[in-house]
Amino acid sequence: MESVQVRLTGAGVRVTGRVVDDAADCAAHSHGLVREFFQAHPCASLRRAQFEIRDRKGDVALVPIAWVEMPTEREARELKTLVDAGGSGNVTELSRERGRYRSVRYTGDAYASRRDGAVVVNAQAHPVARGWAGLALTSIATNAIE
Repeated sequence: MESVQVRLTGAGVRVTGRVVDDAADCAAHSHGLVREFFQAHPCASLRRAQFEIRDRKGDVALVPIAWVEMPTEREARELKTLVDAGGSGNVTELSRERGRYRSVRYTGDAYASRRDGAVVVNAQAHPVARGWAGLALTSIATNAIE
């Protein structure tokens, strides 16, 4: 988590909040076709984080990140293909389950993912209010998963 915070700070934003959650039941913390995938192929572990970031003007954005470890690399490849497909669902963002940002609905416009062996990592960035440009948010999501 610290390395993510360092990368986000290096991208020129200030991290003003962070929430972390570990779980073993990916199906319980996902939606759409991704939930169906996890029901048929349970994950080995799930770690989620939610970063609240602010730019120099004070505009706020959320950066949810999920690290999903699958039992096999084949299942991880299948999961990555699925989460990268638009409209397929995803791991549920922590802000949607708790906290003050429950009403934020993620569009997936600023999204990045990668696979490292049996682990799939994906991140989004979404503005809470005014100001943020799409390209800047995509860059932040990409930095978050590196």
